[in-house]
Amino acid sequence: MLSGISIKNVAVIKALDVSMNKGVTVLTGETGAGKSIIIDSINMILGERANKEIVRYGADKATVQAVFVNPPKSVLSVLEENDIDSEDGEVIISRRISADGKSSARINGVIVPLSVLREIAGGLINIHGQHDNQALLNPKKHINFLDEYARCDKEAADYKVHYDKLRETEREIKRLSADEMTKAQRMDLLEYQVNEISRAELTSGEEEDLREQLAICENAENITVAIESAYSNVYDSPEGMSAYDSLSAAVNSLESVADINPVIKSAYDALSAAMYAAEDAAHEIKEFVSGVEYDEQTLNDIEERLDTISKLKRKYGSTVAEILAFKQRALDELNSIRTSDERLEELKFELMEQTRDTEAAGKRLSDLRRDAAKELSDKITRSLRELNMENAALEISVTSDGEFYENGMDTVEFMIRTNPGEPMKPLAKIASGGELSRVILAIKSITAEGDSVDTMIFDEIDTGVSGDAATKITQKLVQIGKNKQVICITHLPQLAAAADTHYLIVKDIDGDMASTTLTELDDKRREEELARIIDGKHITELSLSHARQMLENARK
Repeated sequence: MLSGISIKNVAVIKALDVSMNKGVTVLTGETGAGKSIIIDSINMILGERANKEIVRYGADKATVQAVFVNPPKSVLSVLEENDIDSEDGEVIISRRISADGKSSARINGVIVPLSVLREIAGGLINIHGQHDNQALLNPKKHINFLDEYARCDKEAADYKVHYDKLRETEREIKRLSADEMTKAQRMDLLEYQVNEISRAELTSGEEEDLREQLAICENAENITVAIESAYSNVYDSPEGMSAYDSLSAAVNSLESVADINPVIKSAYDALSAAMYAAEDAAHEIKEFVSGVEYDEQTLNDIEERLDTISKLKRKYGSTVAEILAFKQRALDELNSIRTSDERLEELKFELMEQTRDTEAAGKRLSDLRRDAAKELSDKITRSLRELNMENAALEISVTSDGEFYENGMDTVEFMIRTNPGEPMKPLAKIASGGELSRVILAIKSITAEGDSVDTMIFDEIDTGVSGDAATKITQKLVQIGKNKQVICITHLPQLAAAADTHYLIVKDIDGDMASTTLTELDDKRREEELARIIDGKHITELSLSHARQMLENARK
């Protein structure tokens, strides 16, 4: 049950904190007072999308927090699955939208994604809004109302698994069943690409090695002169002593006294290391220069090889590794096309089996829907007669053309007869606004019987009704309120009078800013509000008397 809700900086609401009671609670107020903003706030808690436009002007964020007590076991199970503690049987849901559009949600202090928020909040609140009336006007949505009553989630999920496999196999068959000319053209192209890359006999790292060789060939003369000069100075000077000779002489001089003092020993070791390093470096560059030759043919071969690689890179990838990867993909596709006929036969066999499985799952789902449709039709018909539609009869048509659809094999449509002797006709084509409201209320009251959700919210369920029909709707909502918490935004004086708790929504203008407040009404204020609903702004003694009589009748 919803025990309280706090709304801050949501559109015209600056700050609102409301405690909610058991039974039936109504919210009334002038058009434009902000009733829809309260519904939008509750929808935020339910995980619906919300954008930054909902943030009150001048505020940096909008927040909504709702506290629920005694949640059903199904909700506790989901909380446990997501490692969310629920101490003292409370569930606290908060949602924040920042002025830059960022959104966050928490349940009992734990940040959760919107998918988890929807799952948990959906087990706590069932909300009816104008979209339900719109859904009744769209026959494609009727199947959702039936499935809600049939509780066929498991069977629908099983069917969907088979359906998805079937469609994937069909797509694969279509891909492999391309016409022979297209397949032949594709094979020719792939074979050409594979052969062109194969003839090049590329190896990983080859381009880097070639560019290194090219640099040496192009600078062979400079390299030779530089190395010969360095070798002469370091190790084998034809004129005087080389660096190696000087270091060697210094080492020999210090050798006999090196162990006398640590400073001398350190110098000796350093000079010895320098001598050996000079010797090694000299031998290395001498060996390197012996292999450096300017060979025009070698240079041409390297440039030609790099040109080949460059041409392949323009076609198949920016590196040799990417070219080789392209070749492997082409080989895989070639192999797939060559074996496609064999694979096609396998897929056709799989498709036959998947078709049988999907059809069996679809028929199980259809059987459940047909049984549920008969039960729900009878219950809605009885409920409509309780709602002042004594001659109405509703029938839920479940038909199948043998085709597979995403949600089953069935087409579901609500048919209605409002007068005796008339044929059944599509609900979407003949029902008035008041009749649609009563059909929705009938469906909601029926599905609520087996629903574990404790809180039901109705946003203007009274659209298009008045007189005795309004009284019947009131009686139905009060009946639901005996076992559920019912919250209604309404314009019906009958419903407002029958409520256990009555809140008034008022929008005030403070300077240039509008602000909505919510006030629980005492008996006197209830009389005045009922009189306003009955007679408009100009409250008379007669409308007040009428209001007092309605409240007295409701108490009785």
